[in-house]
Amino acid sequence: MIIDRILKRLTPKKFEKLKETEIDQLQRIKEYYEECHSSFQHWGEEGPYNMHYGFWDENTYSHIQSLINTNRVLAERVKVISGDKILDAGCGMGASAIWLAKHYNVEVIGITISELEYKKAQIFAKAAGVLDKVKFYIGDFTNTNFNDESFDIIWGIESVCHIINKKDFIKEARRILKNNGKLIISDGFIKKDNLNKLDEWLLDNWIKRWRVPNLVKVSDFQKYLEETRFKNVKFIDITKNILPSSREIFKRGILGWPVYKLKRKNLIQMNHVEGCIFQYLALKRGIWIYEILYAEK
Repeated sequence: MIIDRILKRLTPKKFEKLKETEIDQLQRIKEYYEECHSSFQHWGEEGPYNMHYGFWDENTYSHIQSLINTNRVLAERVKVISGDKILDAGCGMGASAIWLAKHYNVEVIGITISELEYKKAQIFAKAAGVLDKVKFYIGDFTNTNFNDESFDIIWGIESVCHIINKKDFIKEARRILKNNGKLIISDGFIKKDNLNKLDEWLLDNWIKRWRVPNLVKVSDFQKYLEETRFKNVKFIDITKNILPSSREIFKRGILGWPVYKLKRKNLIQMNHVEGCIFQYLALKRGIWIYEILYAEK
Protein backbone atom coordinates (compact mmCIF):
# COMPACT_ATOMS: atom_id res chain seq x y z
CA MET A 1 0.00 0.00 0.00
CA ILE A 2 1.11 3.57 -0.68
CA ILE A 3 0.53 4.48 2.98
CA ASP A 4 2.87 1.70 4.12
CA ARG A 5 5.57 2.88 1.73
CA ILE A 6 5.23 6.47 2.93
CA LEU A 7 5.34 5.48 6.60
CA LYS A 8 8.58 3.60 6.04
CA ARG A 9 10.15 6.81 4.79
CA LEU A 10 8.91 9.00 7.63
CA THR A 11 11.16 9.95 10.51
CA PRO A 12 9.27 8.80 13.64
CA LYS A 13 12.22 9.27 16.01
CA LYS A 14 13.22 12.75 14.96
CA PHE A 15 10.74 14.68 17.02
CA GLU A 16 12.28 16.25 20.08
CA LYS A 17 11.47 14.88 23.50
CA LEU A 18 8.96 17.10 25.25
CA LYS A 19 10.35 18.93 28.23
CA GLU A 20 8.41 18.62 31.43
CA THR A 21 7.97 22.19 32.60
CA GLU A 22 5.06 24.39 31.62
CA ILE A 23 7.41 27.24 30.65
CA ASP A 24 9.30 25.04 28.22
CA GLN A 25 6.04 23.69 26.82
CA LEU A 26 4.72 27.22 26.20
CA GLN A 27 7.87 28.08 24.27
CA ARG A 28 7.54 24.93 22.20
CA ILE A 29 3.93 25.70 21.29
CA LYS A 30 4.88 29.24 20.34
CA GLU A 31 7.68 27.95 18.09
CA TYR A 32 5.38 25.39 16.50
CA TYR A 33 2.62 27.80 15.51
CA GLU A 34 5.01 30.49 14.36
CA GLU A 35 7.08 28.09 12.24
CA CYS A 36 3.99 26.44 10.73
CA HIS A 37 1.74 29.45 10.30
CA SER A 38 2.12 29.38 6.51
CA SER A 39 0.52 25.91 6.47
CA PHE A 40 -2.41 27.13 8.56
CA GLN A 41 -2.74 30.15 6.29
CA HIS A 42 -3.98 27.84 3.55
CA TRP A 43 -6.28 25.86 5.85
CA GLY A 44 -9.20 28.29 5.86
CA GLU A 45 -10.62 31.19 3.93
CA GLU A 46 -8.70 34.38 3.22
CA GLY A 47 -8.35 36.47 6.34
CA PRO A 48 -8.42 34.97 9.86
CA TYR A 49 -6.92 31.49 9.85
CA ASN A 50 -9.22 28.74 11.15
CA MET A 51 -6.64 26.40 12.64
CA HIS A 52 -8.85 23.49 13.67
CA TYR A 53 -10.93 20.54 12.51
CA GLY A 54 -14.22 21.46 10.83
CA PHE A 55 -17.71 20.21 11.71
CA TRP A 56 -19.40 18.36 8.85
CA ASP A 57 -23.11 17.51 8.70
CA GLU A 58 -25.59 16.69 5.94
CA ASN A 59 -25.78 20.37 4.98
CA THR A 60 -22.02 20.88 4.67
CA TYR A 61 -20.61 21.00 1.17
CA SER A 62 -17.19 22.58 1.57
CA HIS A 63 -14.19 22.56 3.86
CA ILE A 64 -14.51 26.30 4.51
CA GLN A 65 -18.12 25.84 5.57
CA SER A 66 -17.14 23.08 7.99
CA LEU A 67 -14.71 25.41 9.77
CA ILE A 68 -17.39 28.07 10.21
CA ASN A 69 -19.76 25.33 11.40
CA THR A 70 -17.48 24.62 14.35
CA ASN A 71 -17.99 28.16 15.63
CA ARG A 72 -21.73 27.98 15.01
CA VAL A 73 -22.17 24.61 16.73
CA LEU A 74 -20.24 25.71 19.83
CA ALA A 75 -22.04 29.07 20.02
CA GLU A 76 -25.42 27.36 19.83
CA ARG A 77 -24.44 24.74 22.39
CA VAL A 78 -23.23 27.35 24.91
CA LYS A 79 -26.16 29.68 24.05
CA VAL A 80 -24.20 32.86 23.41
CA ILE A 81 -26.40 35.91 23.97
CA SER A 82 -26.02 39.65 23.45
CA GLY A 83 -23.85 41.26 26.11
CA ASP A 84 -21.82 38.17 26.97
CA LYS A 85 -18.14 38.62 27.78
CA ILE A 86 -16.18 35.72 26.30
CA LEU A 87 -12.60 34.55 26.74
CA ASP A 88 -11.18 32.71 23.72
CA ALA A 89 -8.48 30.65 25.44
CA GLY A 90 -5.79 29.95 22.87
CA CYS A 91 -7.28 32.24 20.26
CA GLY A 92 -4.70 31.67 17.52
CA MET A 93 -5.03 34.38 14.92
CA GLY A 94 -8.45 35.41 16.09
CA ALA A 95 -10.80 33.55 13.73
CA SER A 96 -13.33 32.45 16.38
CA ALA A 97 -13.14 35.70 18.35
CA ILE A 98 -13.77 37.74 15.21
CA TRP A 99 -16.61 35.43 14.13
CA LEU A 100 -18.31 35.77 17.53
CA ALA A 101 -17.96 39.55 17.46
CA LYS A 102 -19.44 39.75 13.95
CA HIS A 103 -22.41 37.48 14.65
CA TYR A 104 -23.30 38.38 18.25
CA ASN A 105 -23.33 41.59 20.23
CA VAL A 106 -20.59 40.35 22.58
CA GLU A 107 -17.19 41.37 23.91
CA VAL A 108 -14.43 38.86 23.19
CA ILE A 109 -11.00 38.66 24.76
CA GLY A 110 -8.52 36.45 22.92
CA ILE A 111 -5.33 35.21 24.54
CA THR A 112 -2.34 33.63 22.79
CA ILE A 113 1.28 33.04 23.74
CA SER A 114 2.51 33.96 20.26
CA GLU A 115 3.44 37.52 19.34
CA LEU A 116 3.04 36.63 15.66
CA GLU A 117 -0.50 35.37 16.24
CA TYR A 118 -1.28 38.43 18.34
CA LYS A 119 -0.15 40.80 15.57
CA LYS A 120 -2.03 38.94 12.86
CA ALA A 121 -5.19 38.75 14.99
CA GLN A 122 -5.06 42.53 15.42
CA ILE A 123 -4.76 43.00 11.65
CA PHE A 124 -7.63 40.61 10.93
CA ALA A 125 -9.88 42.21 13.57
CA LYS A 126 -9.23 45.66 12.15
CA ALA A 127 -10.01 44.46 8.62
CA ALA A 128 -13.24 42.89 9.90
CA GLY A 129 -14.23 46.12 11.63
CA VAL A 130 -14.56 44.59 15.11
CA LEU A 131 -11.70 46.18 17.05
CA ASP A 132 -14.30 47.83 19.28
CA LYS A 133 -15.56 44.38 20.33
CA VAL A 134 -12.42 42.24 20.30
CA LYS A 135 -9.17 42.59 22.22
CA PHE A 136 -6.14 40.30 22.12
CA TYR A 137 -3.45 39.65 24.70
CA ILE A 138 -0.21 37.69 24.85
CA GLY A 139 -0.17 35.31 27.78
CA ASP A 140 -0.79 31.88 29.30
CA PHE A 141 -4.49 31.09 29.63
CA THR A 142 -3.82 28.74 32.55
CA ASN A 143 -2.35 31.62 34.59
CA THR A 144 -3.97 34.94 33.69
CA ASN A 145 -4.13 38.34 35.32
CA PHE A 146 -7.89 38.62 34.83
CA ASN A 147 -9.97 39.39 37.89
CA ASP A 148 -12.11 36.74 39.54
CA GLU A 149 -15.52 36.26 37.87
CA SER A 150 -14.63 38.24 34.74
CA PHE A 151 -16.27 36.16 32.00
CA ASP A 152 -19.67 34.74 31.09
CA ILE A 153 -18.15 32.14 28.77
CA ILE A 154 -14.75 30.54 28.33
CA TRP A 155 -14.22 29.11 24.86
CA GLY A 156 -11.42 26.82 23.72
CA ILE A 157 -11.01 25.12 20.36
CA GLU A 158 -8.14 22.61 20.29
CA SER A 159 -6.05 24.59 22.73
CA VAL A 160 -6.45 22.75 26.04
CA CYS A 161 -4.71 19.73 24.50
CA HIS A 162 -1.43 21.69 24.57
CA ILE A 163 -1.44 21.95 28.38
CA ILE A 164 0.68 19.48 30.34
CA ASN A 165 -1.68 19.48 33.35
CA LYS A 166 -5.26 19.94 32.11
CA LYS A 167 -6.48 20.64 35.62
CA ASP A 168 -4.45 23.89 35.66
CA PHE A 169 -6.76 25.21 32.95
CA ILE A 170 -9.91 24.01 34.71
CA LYS A 171 -8.94 25.71 37.97
CA GLU A 172 -8.17 29.00 36.23
CA ALA A 173 -11.36 28.78 34.17
CA ARG A 174 -13.44 28.38 37.32
CA ARG A 175 -11.71 31.33 38.99
CA ILE A 176 -12.33 33.79 36.16
CA LEU A 177 -15.83 32.58 35.23
CA LYS A 178 -18.78 34.42 36.70
CA ASN A 179 -21.24 32.47 38.83
CA ASN A 180 -23.31 30.32 36.46
CA GLY A 181 -20.72 31.06 33.77
CA LYS A 182 -20.19 28.45 31.07
CA LEU A 183 -17.22 26.55 29.70
CA ILE A 184 -17.21 25.22 26.12
CA ILE A 185 -14.33 23.21 24.63
CA SER A 186 -13.86 21.15 21.49
CA ASP A 187 -10.81 18.91 21.46
CA GLY A 188 -9.35 15.44 21.15
CA PHE A 189 -9.43 12.83 23.93
CA ILE A 190 -8.01 9.33 24.34
CA LYS A 191 -10.59 6.66 23.54
CA LYS A 192 -8.87 3.37 24.35
CA ASP A 193 -8.31 2.33 27.97
CA ASN A 194 -5.17 0.35 27.25
CA LEU A 195 -2.89 1.31 24.39
CA ASN A 196 -0.66 -1.36 22.90
CA LYS A 197 2.78 -0.54 21.49
CA LEU A 198 1.44 0.24 18.01
CA ASP A 199 -1.23 2.54 19.47
CA GLU A 200 1.36 4.38 21.55
CA TRP A 201 3.67 4.67 18.54
CA LEU A 202 0.95 6.17 16.34
CA LEU A 203 -0.28 8.49 19.10
CA ASP A 204 3.19 9.78 19.99
CA ASN A 205 4.10 10.33 16.35
CA TRP A 206 1.00 12.48 15.99
CA ILE A 207 0.70 14.54 19.15
CA LYS A 208 4.40 15.19 19.76
CA ARG A 209 4.82 16.43 16.22
CA TRP A 210 2.01 18.93 16.89
CA ARG A 211 3.55 19.91 20.24
CA VAL A 212 0.79 18.28 22.31
CA PRO A 213 2.29 16.79 25.50
CA ASN A 214 -0.57 14.38 26.20
CA LEU A 215 -4.23 13.63 25.71
CA VAL A 216 -6.50 12.44 28.51
CA LYS A 217 -9.62 10.32 28.56
CA VAL A 218 -13.06 11.90 28.83
CA SER A 219 -13.53 10.22 32.23
CA ASP A 220 -10.32 11.85 33.55
CA PHE A 221 -11.35 15.28 32.33
CA GLN A 222 -14.80 14.84 33.84
CA LYS A 223 -13.21 13.91 37.16
CA TYR A 224 -11.12 17.10 37.08
CA LEU A 225 -14.25 19.17 36.44
CA GLU A 226 -16.14 17.51 39.28
CA GLU A 227 -13.21 17.98 41.66
CA THR A 228 -13.22 21.68 40.73
CA ARG A 229 -16.97 21.85 41.41
CA PHE A 230 -18.20 22.40 37.86
CA LYS A 231 -21.77 21.26 37.28
CA ASN A 232 -24.04 20.13 34.43
CA VAL A 233 -21.05 18.60 32.68
CA LYS A 234 -21.83 17.19 29.24
CA PHE A 235 -19.61 15.55 26.62
CA ILE A 236 -20.78 15.15 23.02
CA ASP A 237 -18.88 12.82 20.71
CA ILE A 238 -18.58 14.49 17.28
CA THR A 239 -15.82 12.27 15.90
CA LYS A 240 -17.88 11.38 12.84
CA ASN A 241 -18.41 15.10 12.15
CA ILE A 242 -14.69 15.91 12.10
CA LEU A 243 -13.66 12.77 10.21
CA PRO A 244 -13.76 14.50 6.79
CA SER A 245 -11.43 17.19 8.13
CA SER A 246 -9.09 14.55 9.53
CA ARG A 247 -9.05 12.87 6.14
CA GLU A 248 -8.37 16.20 4.40
CA ILE A 249 -5.48 16.93 6.76
CA PHE A 250 -4.11 13.45 6.02
CA LYS A 251 -4.27 14.06 2.27
CA ARG A 252 -2.48 17.37 2.64
CA GLY A 253 0.19 15.64 4.70
CA ILE A 254 0.69 12.95 2.08
CA LEU A 255 0.93 15.51 -0.74
CA GLY A 256 3.01 17.99 1.25
CA TRP A 257 5.55 15.60 2.71
CA PRO A 258 7.68 15.09 -0.45
CA VAL A 259 7.53 18.83 -1.19
CA TYR A 260 8.72 19.72 2.32
CA LYS A 261 11.38 17.02 2.09
CA LEU A 262 12.62 18.36 -1.24
CA LYS A 263 12.71 21.93 0.04
CA ARG A 264 14.58 20.76 3.16
CA LYS A 265 12.17 22.39 5.56
CA ASN A 266 13.21 22.57 9.19
CA LEU A 267 12.43 19.88 11.75
CA ILE A 268 9.39 21.65 13.21
CA GLN A 269 7.78 22.04 9.78
CA MET A 270 8.57 18.45 8.78
CA ASN A 271 7.16 17.17 12.04
CA HIS A 272 3.98 19.16 11.44
CA VAL A 273 3.45 17.63 8.00
CA GLU A 274 4.14 14.11 9.26
CA GLY A 275 1.77 14.72 12.18
CA CYS A 276 -0.95 15.40 9.59
CA ILE A 277 -0.52 11.82 8.44
CA PHE A 278 -0.35 10.19 11.86
CA GLN A 279 -3.43 11.97 13.28
CA TYR A 280 -5.67 10.25 10.72
CA LEU A 281 -4.09 6.83 11.16
CA ALA A 282 -4.56 7.12 14.92
CA LEU A 283 -8.17 8.24 14.51
CA LYS A 284 -9.01 5.39 12.13
CA ARG A 285 -7.50 2.92 14.57
CA GLY A 286 -9.84 4.23 17.28
CA ILE A 287 -7.12 5.57 19.55
CA TRP A 288 -8.71 8.99 20.03
CA ILE A 289 -12.07 10.69 19.69
CA TYR A 290 -13.20 14.28 19.27
CA GLU A 291 -15.60 15.76 21.83
CA ILE A 292 -17.45 18.94 22.67
CA LEU A 293 -17.37 19.62 26.40
CA TYR A 294 -19.92 21.84 28.13
CA ALA A 295 -19.88 22.71 31.84
CA GLU A 296 -21.22 25.38 34.19
CA LYS A 297 -19.72 27.05 37.24
